[in-house]
Amino acid sequence: MRIKCVVSAVLSVLLLLSCSGNDPLPLHKSSRLLMGTLVDVAVIGEEERAKAATESIFNEIKRIENLTSFYNPSELTKINDNSGKGPTKASGELLGIIGEALRIARLTGGAFDPTVGALSRLWQFSGPGEPHLPPESEIKEALTKVGWNRVRIDTEAETILLPDAGMALDLGGIAKGYTLNRIAEILSKWGITSALVNIGGDILAAGEKQPGKPWLVGVEDPRNPRGIVAVAPLKDRIIVTSGDYERFFTKDEKRYHHIIDPRSGYPSDKLRSVTIVGPIGGTLQPAGTATFVLGVEEGLKFIRTVEGTQALLIDAEGNAHLSEGAGAVFETK
Repeated sequence: MRIKCVVSAVLSVLLLLSCSGNDPLPLHKSSRLLMGTLVDVAVIGEEERAKAATESIFNEIKRIENLTSFYNPSELTKINDNSGKGPTKASGELLGIIGEALRIARLTGGAFDPTVGALSRLWQFSGPGEPHLPPESEIKEALTKVGWNRVRIDTEAETILLPDAGMALDLGGIAKGYTLNRIAEILSKWGITSALVNIGGDILAAGEKQPGKPWLVGVEDPRNPRGIVAVAPLKDRIIVTSGDYERFFTKDEKRYHHIIDPRSGYPSDKLRSVTIVGPIGGTLQPAGTATFVLGVEEGLKFIRTVEGTQALLIDAEGNAHLSEGAGAVFETK
């Protein structure tokens, strides 16, 4: 068995290239390990303000991690620990994140499902254990704990109910996207109009690198970590990618990756990657995960319902598919 975890090297290189040149204001760059991944922040602006904004960004990421972490103690783990025992008190913010995740689950027929936690624990792609192929019997048992439509939220009482013991919410498919939207608000508060924030390959491009020059973000070739399949010039946009090359292991020459189809309990094998570009404030991250699970035909149909978004899909054979209007967003190679 071979295990591989990838933080998009090509994206990182392109981000550095995007930050080079004769910027009219100085560039402040900083990186930290948060949310179980590498976070890169590049802010263009007066030094003290840029540093203060950057520190505010890292503090906000830590705060949201304390709300949504699946494995480390958090507000979410308290909910999961109380599954099958009755309603659990939760903050309005966390209930809002969960509510949005449940909305996407309903729209996608469960292709994205935040109650996938029992399967997440089983496969261990992000946990303390080693990722492995679970026995079929254990997958079937975990599937009985999955079901977005069984979750009950009482917004007035600020409680949430996971009715069955062993049910668990995993917000890994929405937390980074939510965080990027919050970071956009922080940048605005500090008067920063030009920044690039990369949370493990999900990226906020605020403003432009220079006047008239957008940020350039590359889309990695799923089978060639040093190659790219497209470049997206971005201004005030968020770009997210779901791919089978980010966290995976191979067993008996078969690839098993971290994007689990909540309906089957196994990694989805219809696509190699999905990259979505959309407006700040949208719900792009779960939309990307859902599209990956749905595959080309159903995925492109779903993307048409997500306002203001364009997508690039790489299928299981390596062929590229663009959603309507995406040709104006992605410069394919």
